[in-house]
Amino acid sequence: MSPLETRKSLIVRLKNEQNEFAWRDFVCSYEGFLNQLVRRQGVPERHVPDVTQQILLTIAKSIDGWKDDGNAASFRRWLSTVSRNVVIRFMARERKQAGGVGGSDLVAVLQNIEQKPDEQQVHEYQHELIVWAAEQVRHEFLETSWRAFWATVIDGRNVDEVASELNVTAGSIYMSRSRIMARIRKKVGQVNDQ
Repeated sequence: MSPLETRKSLIVRLKNEQNEFAWRDFVCSYEGFLNQLVRRQGVPERHVPDVTQQILLTIAKSIDGWKDDGNAASFRRWLSTVSRNVVIRFMARERKQAGGVGGSDLVAVLQNIEQKPDEQQVHEYQHELIVWAAEQVRHEFLETSWRAFWATVIDGRNVDEVASELNVTAGSIYMSRSRIMARIRKKVGQVNDQ
């Protein structure tokens, strides 16, 4: 059997999209053939892998629609049709995007792009990073210390009020907050270093 001779048993197995082995076998058998089809249809070499991937996705979605017409190479003709349709859609998108900005117009656009995120974005990012880091180190502290930290630092509640509520001293809250914040800073520093 030649590598591109259609194995009906493989096509039947492809109809079960969960059959990873069938899809792996199909890709190994047909990827080179599909790459050649894409190249022959005029797709630039740098886009061949992406377009081939789109063809494989289209095949996965439409394999149930393939019917053997009884003639030789029925499946390969169907693959060629699927390939041609995907390439046509790709080329149409490329033509639409081809009218880009260039020259001094491009320089003007690039100069108007905001260099830095605004203060609100920076503040939101820092807040989310601190909350994430806090969750990462939470297990290292007693529950009372953690609740005091969260209530006073994250929720912004009054230390004396939280101390009374948790039946601890304000001094112990300040100490707990200090230790927890040191761990959070270290965790944030590790993320920022990466």
